[in-house]
Parts: sequence; C-alpha cells; structure tokens
Amino acid sequence: MKKYWQIFRISWQNTLVYRLNLVMWRVRLIIDFLTIYWFWWAVFTQYQLIGGYSQVTMLAYLLVASFLRSLVFSNSSYSACVEIANGDLNNYLVRPINYFYNWLARDWADKILNLLFFSVEVVLLVLILKLPLLWPISLGQWLWFILIALVAALMYFFFSFLVSAFSFWYPEHDGWPLRFVMLMFLDFLSGMAFPLDIFPPALLQLFKLLPFSYFIFYPAQVWLGRLSFAETITGFIIMLSWLGLFMLLTKLVWRKGLKIYGAYGR
Repeated sequence: MKKYWQIFRISWQNTLVYRLNLVMWRVRLIIDFLTIYWFWWAVFTQYQLIGGYSQVTMLAYLLVASFLRSLVFSNSSYSACVEIANGDLNNYLVRPINYFYNWLARDWADKILNLLFFSVEVVLLVLILKLPLLWPISLGQWLWFILIALVAALMYFFFSFLVSAFSFWYPEHDGWPLRFVMLMFLDFLSGMAFPLDIFPPALLQLFKLLPFSYFIFYPAQVWLGRLSFAETITGFIIMLSWLGLFMLLTKLVWRKGLKIYGAYGR
C-alpha cells in the first residue's frame, strides 16, 4: 500500500505543478453550471413546477449534480489510452506494480483536488447567486449518499478504464478528444443538466436500465430524499451489479489487449 500512497502524493504534486489543466477544467465546469443554472432560472419564471420540481428543488438538484460531477467525472484514468498508444505502458509492465491500483491512486488524487476547488467555488456561488441549499435530514440519508457516491466514482473509474483499454486496437494519442466526446454523451444520460424523472415514465425506466443514470441522477435523488428505502436499496443493488460487470469487462479486455500489445511508439 505504501507505494500506491507515494503514487497518490506524486500525482497530487504534479497536478499542482501543472495546475493550468486543473484550472481550465474547473473554469469549464463553472461555465457549464452557470449556463444550466440560468436556463432553469429563466424557465421557472414561467412555471411553478416542472416534473414535480419547484425552482428551489431544481436548483438544489443542479448544485448536488455539480458536486457529483466533480467527484465522479473528474479522473485521470482516461490518460491510460495515451500510455497504451504511445508505448509508455512498458514502463509499468516491467515493475512490480498493479496498473489498476496505480491509476486508482492517481484518480483519487485528481478527485480530491477537484473537490477542494469545488468547495471554494460553491461557497462563492451560494453567496453571489443566493443558491438554495437542501441537506439530507437524517444520518441514514447521509450515510447512504456517501456510500452511493463512492460506488458511483468506482463505477465511472472502471467504465473510463474500459473505454481507454480499447486503445489497444484503436490507438488514441491524445486523451482529450475521447474524454470530451464521452463527457458530452454522459452529461445527458447521467442527469447532469436536468433530473431524468422530468421525462415520461417509460423513458425514465429506460434510463434506469442503463448504468449512466447511476453516476449522478440516482445519488442526487438520495441526497434530496426523493427515494423510498426500497428504491434506495434496489438502486444500490443495480449499481453494484454494474460495478461488477465493468470490473469484469475491464479485466477481460485488458488481458486480451495485452496479448496483442506491440509497445507502439517505443
């Protein structure tokens, strides 16, 4: 464990040294949030309720979704596709180190830094925009939210790593195009810009069958207390099922990819 703690520390330090990327990522998230915020603020000047959400609950949902985006979607594991394509993976294969744990340590260094930035940003946004804050009303609700948010972060880690592993067959020498397209896709299906239950029930059920709604929409519903205990348990079991599937697929694709790996670029 000590070597992965060292990886965590080095990744943390490197991010602070090359902090322009982090700052630009945070600026983009703030712009995205403000765009969505002003859109819904304008919509609620015409309507009192939309899909069971008042203006207060909708804006509170967006704030929680922004927090979850900083936790779940902020990661560095997408860069694994670049290491595979450039041949830098060789540097890890000859060392007594687990490549997944290596990226998990780097990933959480990135997440914690993003959460620190988010904590400052949300204080400023609440003070300036007078954003409504809705908190879980019980200890159980807090614990469920923390547990589910952590599982969502692990789900996305393995999903992102699974996508990166396809670089064995389709080399990606720059991780940003892949990440940009993936996040554009996920922003809609995860419920980042709007809660998915504003859609008709049939479409909501379709969203629930996919793993993406469990990245943001489902944890946000737990935070806001909009789920019954049975719905919370059911959703958590589905999350664990998707997590197990992503872990299995990642390992299978990884092993298959290593068999054809040619250390391109070395």
